[in-house]
Amino acid sequence: MVRENMRMPPRQQLDLSIFDGKLLDGLRFCLKVYDLFDQVASGPGGIAKLRLRPTKVEKRLQEELIPIARYVQARYREGRRIKVRWFSGSQPYDAILWSPGTLVAHPEWPKKLFVEVTASVHQNEHLARRLVQERGGSWGVQGISRDKKTGEVVSKPYVGDGFRLVPDLADQILSRIKAKAIMSYPPATVLIVDCVPNTVILDSEWNEAVKLVTEAGAHSGFREVYLLESRGSHSTTLYGN
Repeated sequence: MVRENMRMPPRQQLDLSIFDGKLLDGLRFCLKVYDLFDQVASGPGGIAKLRLRPTKVEKRLQEELIPIARYVQARYREGRRIKVRWFSGSQPYDAILWSPGTLVAHPEWPKKLFVEVTASVHQNEHLARRLVQERGGSWGVQGISRDKKTGEVVSKPYVGDGFRLVPDLADQILSRIKAKAIMSYPPATVLIVDCVPNTVILDSEWNEAVKLVTEAGAHSGFREVYLLESRGSHSTTLYGN
């Protein structure tokens, strides 16, 4: 017989320590990441915290943990279980993945991967998020500037060339890959690029931008470059040499 007045146990309060240096099954890692997101979003001033990222929790959650979780979800399958160890320190990678299973019994599937995450965003993107929070909206990243006298963030309408959307996105992605490519990473490194387009992007535009990035060949030094458009559903993997 179930007691009507039985209380549910209090939900565990999460922070970065639940992940830092801990070896977690990939799906459990994803669950905890999304639980942390829900915890922040439903807490006091949660939406503002997610937009402005005032502390290390919100910053690491959105800029590292969620992109890694999205990658793990794309790779975790039968024959390839994944374990994740994320680090908050300044080591030359953000996480290590171990992949036991029948699919990784062959040399082309390494059992150990290093993961680095970077973001491909316009330089004014953080100002756009601030304007959305403080004023309810903005005219977009390309119309944002700072008043040199007052320091006030100003947003003005911007009329752009629609034909520039694809090359601008490709250039934005390439700049991040090239910046990371000159650094020293272990050979089996996956670079996750969290791509934030300047506006809504269609499937055909995403595919064309990826084609330009692929032709440039800047990804060749990494085992994989995983392009993730976190605001939509686009993702693409580029394999290196």
